[in-house]
Amino acid sequence: MKKIAIGCFLLLTACTGAKAPAELLEKQLTADEAVQKYGAEFGLADVVGIAKERNLDLQTAKLKQEIARIDKQLAIGNLLPKIDFLAGYERSSNSLHAGLPKGFLGLPAEVQVQLLDEDFYAYSLNAQLPVFVPSLWFLAIAKQKGEDIQILLTSLSEKLIVLKTMSEYFYIQALEKEEQVLKNESLASREFLKQAEISLKTESILPWELEQAKAYAMIKDLAVRQNSREQEIARLRLLQSLNFPFDMKFSLLPEEKELADLPSLEDCILQALEHNEKWKISDLSNQVQADVKNMAISNFLPKIVLDGTFFSFDNTVITESHVSFLSVMGLFSIFNGFKNINEYRKALRQQEISELELVREYWTLLAEVRNAYNNVLSAKELFAAAKTNLSAAQGKYRQKQVERKYEIIDLKEYYEALKEYHAAVGFYEKSYYQYRLAQGTLAVAMGKNPYEAK
Repeated sequence: MKKIAIGCFLLLTACTGAKAPAELLEKQLTADEAVQKYGAEFGLADVVGIAKERNLDLQTAKLKQEIARIDKQLAIGNLLPKIDFLAGYERSSNSLHAGLPKGFLGLPAEVQVQLLDEDFYAYSLNAQLPVFVPSLWFLAIAKQKGEDIQILLTSLSEKLIVLKTMSEYFYIQALEKEEQVLKNESLASREFLKQAEISLKTESILPWELEQAKAYAMIKDLAVRQNSREQEIARLRLLQSLNFPFDMKFSLLPEEKELADLPSLEDCILQALEHNEKWKISDLSNQVQADVKNMAISNFLPKIVLDGTFFSFDNTVITESHVSFLSVMGLFSIFNGFKNINEYRKALRQQEISELELVREYWTLLAEVRNAYNNVLSAKELFAAAKTNLSAAQGKYRQKQVERKYEIIDLKEYYEALKEYHAAVGFYEKSYYQYRLAQGTLAVAMGKNPYEAK
């Protein structure tokens, strides 16, 4: 039964034209092909550019935008003439006749008249044009706004994907800096363990204190391994965003640190009200609901359609072989169970909901911009503190290097100084990454590209 089910599935897939998962995956780039085309070393600009080109979510958003454009064209097509052609051939067992019996109305003999030939063909050409159908007008207008909404959604998706890619890039680099700190902590713990073993031999410490030193060293080694695992997952997530195979090996180049001038909060809010995609989408959605209400109102109006037909046949019995008709048809709904009234009432409530959501989106946008603006301020201040802290850690580390050179301090104290220096470097790097992400979040709220907001 299982084989039969699989066979049926494959047959159905072939008949519908759907592609099997294996066939779709075969078209994806291999690791070697990806390296050959894009290289194996990426800076921030590289990963952002590749994400715009290859990210699956962004490709899906672009396809949805194309579907919205087609939906608009379908709605516009309803306003254009509809032309149909019908052709047929008929054949009967014998000719059809109509007759009057003998003696009917004094007829001296039976009278027969042929109605149809034994075989004949006929064709017709019909055209319809909606002259006055307001619901179709409002539908086309709503579909146009639907396309505009999808364009904004695609733009927003691109910005969010860029911000997500930047976050993954910076997170990997933060883990790499943290790895250096953890390795130095591991070296310092092992040096501490060696000193503890010597102290135990001289009976300077108790056995449980040696076990404590071993546990401390094991914890530091575990932290290094956990960092390695987190890096592996972070790299997989970045590869997924770039639509690259998971077995691809790559390295990231450091980003040059630049701080941008921050405009005033008022300017940021004005930019957001002018360019923010979510705010524009809410406004367009409110307009669409107004079109829906107008469509409901149009149901109370008559609908007028112009219809024309050209008919031709070769039946020899009928003298006219071509006939044409032109008609104007009107439809006016008198009563349909209060459907039109209830649809209008429903459209009014939906428009009220849309207006309330627009007001809510306005206040939400102001709060998001203010929150993002404050986060940028905090991140800039944190980066300034991290820069000062790094300068102090560098001075202390240079001093410990000299002291170690002349054996003023032992190896354990030197490793502790090295650990503090790398921790300061990691803090400095993380604070810059935090600043870039905060700045990118503010840029998205303002409707700008988060990568270009330097």
